[in-house]
Amino acid sequence: MRRCRVAFWMSIAVSCLAAAPPGLAATPQEVEAAIGKAKQYLYSQQKDGNWEKVATRKLDAKDWQTEGAQWGGLTAIATYALLASGESPQDPRIKQAVEFLKQADVVGTYALGMRANVWPLMRGDPQAKAASQRDAQLLIDRMKVSGDARGMFNYIQDGGGERYDHSCSNYGVLGLWACAEMNPEMRTDFWQVIEEAWCAHQYDDGGWSYIFKQGDSKDGKATPSMTSAGVATLFITLDMLRATQGLECSGNIFNPRIEKGIEWLVKNWNQIGGNRELYTWYNIERIGVASGYKYLGTINWYQEGAAKLVKRQGANGAWGDVPDTCFALLFLSRGRAPVILNKLQYDIDANQDRLKPGHWNQRPRDAASFTKWMSRQTERPLNWQIVNLKAPVEELADAPILYIAGNQDLNFTAEEQDKLRLFVEQGGMILGNADCASRSFVTSFRKLGARLFPGYEFRELPAEHVIYTEQPYPRKNWKTPPSILSLGNGARELMILIPQADAGRAWTMQTHRTQQDLFQATANIVHYAVERHNLRYKGETHVVARAATSAPARAIKLARLKYGGAWDPEPGGWRRLANIMHNSGLANLAVETVELGAGRLDNTFAAAHLTGAFQFRLTDVQRGELRKYMEGGGTLVIDAAGGSSAFGASAEVELAAILPNGRLANLPPEHAVYAWPNAIKEVEYRRYARRVVGSNKAPRLRGIDIGDRTAVVLSREDLSVGLVGQSVDGIIGYEPRSAAELMTNVILYAAGGVAKAQTTQPVQGGGDKVK
Repeated sequence: MRRCRVAFWMSIAVSCLAAAPPGLAATPQEVEAAIGKAKQYLYSQQKDGNWEKVATRKLDAKDWQTEGAQWGGLTAIATYALLASGESPQDPRIKQAVEFLKQADVVGTYALGMRANVWPLMRGDPQAKAASQRDAQLLIDRMKVSGDARGMFNYIQDGGGERYDHSCSNYGVLGLWACAEMNPEMRTDFWQVIEEAWCAHQYDDGGWSYIFKQGDSKDGKATPSMTSAGVATLFITLDMLRATQGLECSGNIFNPRIEKGIEWLVKNWNQIGGNRELYTWYNIERIGVASGYKYLGTINWYQEGAAKLVKRQGANGAWGDVPDTCFALLFLSRGRAPVILNKLQYDIDANQDRLKPGHWNQRPRDAASFTKWMSRQTERPLNWQIVNLKAPVEELADAPILYIAGNQDLNFTAEEQDKLRLFVEQGGMILGNADCASRSFVTSFRKLGARLFPGYEFRELPAEHVIYTEQPYPRKNWKTPPSILSLGNGARELMILIPQADAGRAWTMQTHRTQQDLFQATANIVHYAVERHNLRYKGETHVVARAATSAPARAIKLARLKYGGAWDPEPGGWRRLANIMHNSGLANLAVETVELGAGRLDNTFAAAHLTGAFQFRLTDVQRGELRKYMEGGGTLVIDAAGGSSAFGASAEVELAAILPNGRLANLPPEHAVYAWPNAIKEVEYRRYARRVVGSNKAPRLRGIDIGDRTAVVLSREDLSVGLVGQSVDGIIGYEPRSAAELMTNVILYAAGGVAKAQTTQPVQGGGDKVK
């Protein structure tokens, strides 16, 4: 018998990323609609609380391969799919189905495997654990113990016969895996047997067939359905047997069998089809979620699968029968779960002729284990992914956090550094973990921060920071708070480093009880990065690309004012707003950096923007230039990035010096700035800001008039971080959509209001789900 090598894998799946062909992708809205219709179809097929074709099981000795053997399976897979897609265990229809499954005399491997997957989703059901233990024993009893079939399964328990197939065995493994997830104390000796069996049945080209026969692969007998089942199984046995390998920082770890299986799938991708197509997509989803691969080879597995499924869904919401509809529903719903971490695959010696893989994957299951733990804590499916810097920077925005682990000097090329910087400027955060507390990694990570964001420095994250005080796990309750270093722009944190505690090791070892501080600290960082609740489904993004089909007739120039301080905390916000205004047909916004006091601020700029997050002071020359600009018809727009009180107080002092006769007052609700193109009567404030503004939904812009126009618009509440579009906690300011709408109105007011050539189309974008 061929045996698996005791090893993990290194990502071959993300080495070359390709954009999806035009028209291939299904939109998040289309996926959501397809999921909704599929649920409705499944409920329409439920009768008497179950989905069975006959009321009671009928099975005799000749019936082992017929529907009767898998009685209970339709109810099991339908209940599993509905729960996995977000249906509540308290829904009366689900409750009926679950009660049926608790009592059903299920004997078939398919039916048992699916029923076992129901119990982990029954949150709060006191009987679920016992039901899971019962199913675990039933499945263990069905596993073959001798001969070539050892470690495999047949349709039913057949008294030790030699008959098996990889399809039945796939379901048996999936069921046992679900039981193990719910019962960590259950015996695990059978996992080695299962792994050895699947390894022995893998052909030399990497594929699996329905039943193993040496030489079949040469005759084309290996299939996508069974190969996807084989790869998914090896990922399960990987976690069950060796999830904690790689703790000592000895370099990346490989699993050649998993890699060969994925290579086979990529080479034979166009063979996916036929009566097992939906079953195959379900297993591909299991591979994608387990591995973290966004791409298999150059194939965006979820994007392609979702596009095909959405297109082929029937008008009644089904894909054929109940099982196929469940497979499709499981693929769409589980595959689109929010991605909380992107783990970075990177090279070192990047400036040399020959690149070497960096030690990015010494703990291949670190991000997977943390994500699984956080998924349990939040009681919702969560995913993680592997990415690299060969991909467009937009690929990194799938997750709010880019996770970099290692124990070597980081040495990114200038192009790679530009992508990292742009990812953060678009609202992302970089999280670094020094594997084995590597000093080399810590030093190089800090140097990377200095290169990406000059002028900002790493400091120990203060104990009163919102990451420690406003998230689900308060630092004051931790027994051993880890050191966490952070580099921020005064409004939000841009890069965070865990220098000594080695969180990746704790995640890999799954020591969430003995080292819960490291799990909770990282969970707090994730919650902070999404303002506790704004996780997006896969495919949803706050990043706004410029539409080639839009051609606004109007052009507006805006000056970004540079002064002797941290004048540009959020440059990505203005790029995003320019795209929003362009795509809405309102204007082509040209944003230019203008050094204040250098004589370049003139009235070709309709507006000039001044922002920051720290106390500042202007020179007399700079004040004079601003006064001349405003008296000449220009509009000065000021906002305190992050809602900084220090910057806001400085701004008011400077305005008093620049316009000593000016009167700073609230802009009334009927002010023209609130009228067009967005009729703004109410706004949305960020969660953290509501402690300041309360339940008030009125905008809080203030201004100073010169003659019959408002020449200064001041916001003590943040607009700059809001323009970036990513929800992040600790900001006293407006939600992204409101920030974009307010700033758009202010700019167009400064440019002279409504132009005859323009339409009054409202601004699209600014919210959490801008595409």
